[in-house]
Amino acid sequence: MTLPTLPNWDSTRIALHQAAQILGEVRKAAGIRLPNHAHLTLEVTPRGLTTGNTDAGTLTLDYPERTITYVCPASSITHLHLAEHTQISLADAVLKAMDSHGHPVSINRAEITGTTPLDADSALAADYAAALYSIFTAIARFRARLIGPQSPLNVWPHGFDLSMLWFARGFVEEQDPHLNFGFSPGSPGFPRPYVFVYARPMPDGFLDIKLPEPAYWTRDRWTGIVIDYDFLAAQNDHEAVLEKLLSAIYAAAVPLLQ
Repeated sequence: MTLPTLPNWDSTRIALHQAAQILGEVRKAAGIRLPNHAHLTLEVTPRGLTTGNTDAGTLTLDYPERTITYVCPASSITHLHLAEHTQISLADAVLKAMDSHGHPVSINRAEITGTTPLDADSALAADYAAALYSIFTAIARFRARLIGPQSPLNVWPHGFDLSMLWFARGFVEEQDPHLNFGFSPGSPGFPRPYVFVYARPMPDGFLDIKLPEPAYWTRDRWTGIVIDYDFLAAQNDHEAVLEKLLSAIYAAAVPLLQ
C-alpha cells in the first residue's frame, strides 16, 4: 500500500481537526489525569480517533463516515454527522447527547469557536484515516524497539499532531531530557503533512547530527528534524522507509542525551 497524496484537502483537515478538538475537551473533562498530560490526547483507530473509555462513556470520531459516535456507559449509542454542524453546534449536540443519557460534562470552550460548516470530503477523510493509521503503525513499530521510559503514541487535539516521547532518564516532560517523534497533518510554515523529531532540552551537538536523506533541519518556527510526507507517499514501502529513518536519527541523537 502506498500513502494517499491528499491533494487540496485543507477544508477536510480543518473540519476533522475541529471535530477532534471536541473529543479532546470531553476527554480532558471526563477522563482521569495521566502523566505527561496524556489525558489531553486521543487514541488512534484504523478509522480515526477515540477518547477511549471515560466515566461519561466513549466518543469516537470516524473519518470516512464523518461522524462522532457517543456510547454511554449503559451502551446506548448516538451518531452525529459533521456535515450537519459547525464546530460550536457539534459540541452542543455532543454535550446534549451525553446529558440526555445522564452523563453531563462541562468543557472548556476556549478552542471551540468554529462557526463555519464542517466541510469534510468523504474520500479525502478516508484517505487521511488510512494515512494516519499507516504512519501510526510505522512509528509504533519503531517505538517498540526502544528501551527506556516512553509516553503513549497518541494524537494531541490542540495541534492535531500524533506524537510520543522517549526519555533518556526520568519521566517528566518539562524537565527530563527526551526526544519527541511525531507526525503533523500541517502547521504554520508547513502547509503539507510531515514527520518530525526534536529534542528537549536541546543537547549540545544536536544540530551537528548528520541526518539520513531526505530528513532535514528546520530552524524557523521551531528547531528540529523534518521528513516530508510527500517523500514518503512516493515510496513503495513507506512504513519500512520511515522506520529506518527514525532509527538512524534515534541512534545519532541518543548519545547526546545521556
